[in-house]
Amino acid sequence: MKTPIEYIKEAWRIYSKKENFVFFAKIMAVVVVLTSAIGFLISYFYSSNDWQNAGFVVLTLISIVIGLWSQTAKYFAIIKMGNSEKEIFILGYKNMCRYFLISFVVGLIILGGAVLIVIPAIIFGVWFSFSTFLVLDKNLGIKVALKTSKAMVYGRFWKVLGRSFVFLIFTFLISLIVVIIPYAGSFLVSFVSPLFILPFYLLYKDLSGAY
Repeated sequence: MKTPIEYIKEAWRIYSKKENFVFFAKIMAVVVVLTSAIGFLISYFYSSNDWQNAGFVVLTLISIVIGLWSQTAKYFAIIKMGNSEKEIFILGYKNMCRYFLISFVVGLIILGGAVLIVIPAIIFGVWFSFSTFLVLDKNLGIKVALKTSKAMVYGRFWKVLGRSFVFLIFTFLISLIVVIIPYAGSFLVSFVSPLFILPFYLLYKDLSGAY
């Protein structure tokens, strides 16, 4: 298992490679255009006091679907790097329900731990941190993905926790730097978001060899 800085450096090397950078940029450009367009329409309905009509409700539901589709496609852009952009979005569309289910289940487990005290929530978060990758990459069911993720972390809990903490700090700092860029900051954060997933994915790949 590499150090967290080594994972971040490797993630940057992968992300900044010309063909990968262009690939990610194309994926995120589509995501930004779709989410911005639907966001604009929702804002229009809300500001015009028509937010209770059917159009607003439909657009809100479409926004949720697009959000799930975009997030799932982003994961597949990492997992299936090198595939065509079209294939990535098709995979995202076909698997967005599975992405929603694993995210919902893990979120519910962590929330349940947080209701008690913070410590169980952290433990559950580390145990099941690779579940999403296992569902999308290995095509595992929800229950099997949870069990496999926990098995991958077994005996490495503190190492995984420490690396995840550093990755989150890295994400926070880069996001903070990018978002303050005048006018374009909020859009640029979306474009660099694959870089935030990459260190976790590289850690997952290192630990998933035996599973």
